[in-house]
Amino acid sequence: MQKFQPTSNPLLEPQPEEIAETLLVEAGSANELPTDERKLLNYLGLQQLSFDFMQELEDFIPKDKKTLPDIRAALSVNDRIVATQAGLPSKRKKWATLHEIAHFIMPEHQAKLFLPDNDQTLGWWVKMRFEREANAIAAELMFQGNRFTEESLNLPTSIRAPIQLSANYDASLESAIRRYAERHVLPCAVIVYDKIPREFDEGDADESEYKIHYTITSLPFRRKYFAGLEIKGGSVKGSELLRRGHGWRFNDITEAELIVGRGGEEEPWHFETEVFSNSYKIFQFLLPPKETLQF
Repeated sequence: MQKFQPTSNPLLEPQPEEIAETLLVEAGSANELPTDERKLLNYLGLQQLSFDFMQELEDFIPKDKKTLPDIRAALSVNDRIVATQAGLPSKRKKWATLHEIAHFIMPEHQAKLFLPDNDQTLGWWVKMRFEREANAIAAELMFQGNRFTEESLNLPTSIRAPIQLSANYDASLESAIRRYAERHVLPCAVIVYDKIPREFDEGDADESEYKIHYTITSLPFRRKYFAGLEIKGGSVKGSELLRRGHGWRFNDITEAELIVGRGGEEEPWHFETEVFSNSYKIFQFLLPPKETLQF
């Protein structure tokens, strides 16, 4: 009898964080800021090209559809090509490239995502899991594992910390704020609002309506408070979130209180928040009420 046999024990499988860390080290990109995706591509033997997907795939659009889905990047394993949409802003192009690299280095993704007839062999929930995993690995590569978090903890707990550090990592403000909140050791959260499109939009953030796109919480925060929020009525005016005063400009940070009902007879939570907008999204960073901050 052989001493060694196959196992399905997930604890013995390499974790995504370990795979990302190994790639950064082997490609000579560990501890170099910002992460150079070209080094990762070269190490993996991948080529990065840019295409206008709409133009290239125009002949393949079904007759009953006028447009293709919004495609930012694609991976061809056999050709060893990462293709990105032509004209993408540099930060979006970087993220899209890292996302496709993540698919390439994950053994399960290669084994299942790029087989013929994968629509028949993969359920939608598996594809969603793969997308979440690829995003997680892309973040590990971009933010150099725990490095971003460790640097941010040396700064005061504030939305200003990820905004300040984002340039060093060549990261978008949204991805930096998201990483900051979800990895923080203290209870904190960020609510990301999307502007609701309307037929006649004059660009006035005060009058525009916003809906919650998603909520990101640190582990200590969601253990004590909540993992997500919803708005009564589904939307809120920009003026209620931004609370603009005289001389307010985009990229300014304002302070505002957020009251969250708890149901029943319990008193609502009163959160101190910092509100920031990059002109098309609003970010509301939450800290717990002062009376709950005990160490």
